[in-house]
Order: sequence, then structure tokens, then C-alpha cells
Amino acid sequence: MTRKNVLIASILVTGLAVVLFSPSKLFADLKDKNAKVYFANGDKISGKIISEENDFITIANDSLGEVRVKKALVSKIVTEGEKKAAEAVTIEESKLWKKELGVGYSQSTGNTRKSNASVDFAANKKTDKDETNIKANSSYSSANKKMDGQKWYGMGRYALNLWDSVKWFNFYKLEIDHDRFANINYRVIPSVGLGYWFSDTADWKAMTEAGFGSGYVNYRDDTKNTNEAIIISRSFFDKRLFKESHLSEDFTIYPSLKNSGEYRLHSETAFTNPVTEQLFLKISLIDDYNSDSAKDKKKNDTQIISSLNYSF
Repeated sequence: MTRKNVLIASILVTGLAVVLFSPSKLFADLKDKNAKVYFANGDKISGKIISEENDFITIANDSLGEVRVKKALVSKIVTEGEKKAAEAVTIEESKLWKKELGVGYSQSTGNTRKSNASVDFAANKKTDKDETNIKANSSYSSANKKMDGQKWYGMGRYALNLWDSVKWFNFYKLEIDHDRFANINYRVIPSVGLGYWFSDTADWKAMTEAGFGSGYVNYRDDTKNTNEAIIISRSFFDKRLFKESHLSEDFTIYPSLKNSGEYRLHSETAFTNPVTEQLFLKISLIDDYNSDSAKDKKKNDTQIISSLNYSF
């Protein structure tokens, strides 16, 4: 794939993401109105809606004071004076999505002229019953006008809570990636497994999951394609450091069931800091390791990406 094609593909992905996940104005007409908020579990609370954020609304209740409520747990909102059920503001599925779009670019000159560009998109929807995640990113780098890096990755994941629990869940996931300079045309990994949330609050999120999958790899050269059973073990945490700044770690290891001692791992450490309510800076350290890398290819590949992200 040429540099021009990579740029065109990135623009198309960006445009599609904006079209499919346009910002919601659901709460724009409800601010400062008295209302009853109904939750998916049957609970309700009444009061004045005083503010709205990406994932929360804040309600002023006479007895409880200001209460911060997760949008994902809300089923509908009925404002004071409404007499017909049809007038109720229903939270549609599309309004529960949290989306992020990020673009990063860096360039250096001197003895070596080097440039790096990246585009990433993420969409997440979490309710008290299930969770859906979509993720896509691509990166390109060149040195002295010669391409030396080209990657893209896509992931879709669905998790369903088990036994009426908000901690235990089972998941179904599909991953597809490409790495030109690791000799991988594309790799496809469908998987299924179980997981557990240790904590899921705005200040501290921590979970782990493990499952089984099948890894199919199509190589760019005449290397024989492979298809083998693998184990997938993942750990994730996100810690609020101060105000709205966060530090997160997403670590996944893929041991081979066919060849003992062979494995891949992917680690992504990220620091985010808000600029405005919807814009934030993100610095990511990404490390990919393959114990059985292609001939003449390095086992370890590390990237540092700085990007400006838009949350909507």
C-alpha cells in the first residue's frame, strides 16, 4: 500500500466515523428543567437537571443534593408537566455511545528527515447489562522520504454480564491487524472467554479477562500461512491522577497452544490530559513483541505516539 493510499484510507475512516457517530444533543433542551429520571433497573430520581457531560448528567435533588448519574444506566427522562408517554425523552441506543477520534503527526529534520502520522478511533457503549467496543487505528512512518513503518488494527468486542452480576462477564471479540514491516499481510483472531471487573468507577477502573481463540496469519511473502489455537489473557486499568487526567494500561498476551514457549504480547500505556471539555492530549507508549518473528525481523517493536483527540 502506497503512502497516498494510506492517507486516503485514513481520511475515509475519519469521515465515516464522524458520519456514523455524530454528537448527541439529547440533553440540550432539558437543562434547568425539573424532571424524573428512570433507570434500567427500575429505580428513579426526581430533580432539576443542572449539567451534562460526556458520560454523566447531574441532577439537583431536594433531599440528596447534587447527584451525578451515568447516562448508560438511564432508560428515559420525563420532564415536569408532560402528560403523554409519547412526550417522554427516551434514551436511544445511539445516545449511549462514547466516541473518541484522534490524529497525531510529528516530523524531524537534520541528519535524518523522519515523519510519523497516526489516526485512531474508538467507540464504547456500556450499560448495566452489557458492553460493546469498537476500535480502529493506523500509523505510518518514513525516514528520508522512504517508508519504514505501516500498521493498522481493527477490533470489535461484545461483553455480556453473567448471573445478574456487574462484575463477571463473558466476551466475544474479533481482531484484525496488518504490519507491513513485520511481513504480515493480515492477521485475524476471533476469540471468546470470561472476565471480571475489580472496579469500574470514574476514578479507578480495573479488569482482567482470559479466553481461547484461533490466530490466522497471511504473510506478505511466500512464507506459509499459519492457523493455530491460542490463549488470550488481557489486563486493563485506568486511574484518574488529578482532575480529569488519566493514566491507563492495556496489556494482552497471546501464548501459542501449538508451540510451547512461543507468544506475542501487546502493551499500550497512555496518559491523557484535557484541553477543553471535548478535546484532550494523549501520549501513548505501544510495545509489540513476537517471540517467533519473521526471518530478519526484530522481535520487539515500540512506538511513542502523541495525538490530539476529540471526544463526542
